[in-house]
Amino acid sequence: MAAATSDQLLSFFFRPQGRISRFEYILGAGVVMSIDLAFLSFLLRSGEVRPGAMLLAALVGLPLTVAMLVVAAKRCHDISLPGTFVLLLLVPFLGVFWLFVLAILPGKVGPNAYGPPPQFAPE
Repeated sequence: MAAATSDQLLSFFFRPQGRISRFEYILGAGVVMSIDLAFLSFLLRSGEVRPGAMLLAALVGLPLTVAMLVVAAKRCHDISLPGTFVLLLLVPFLGVFWLFVLAILPGKVGPNAYGPPPQFAPE
């Protein structure tokens, strides 16, 4: 099994072009959420918020938010929806539901307006 290059990882998490499968979406969202939860638990481990913690949280949280939105946009592309549907993630309660919908809906077979179908095949 070949390891992913840094360019492949940057492309996956920060370039919204193309499509990804349900499995890739679940893995990508899981990675982003795991990093986010690990970071938050690190910041809150002492029970008090330190002065620079909010700035650090913003510096780490912004790229994680962008990565999650990009992964969701690629999943929207796979089901033939425009990437702007990721804005549903920002709506309270509906956003959590939309995360699960993206993981469940099957992608469109064959090429669509957003490119060829994902070629991911786990070994």
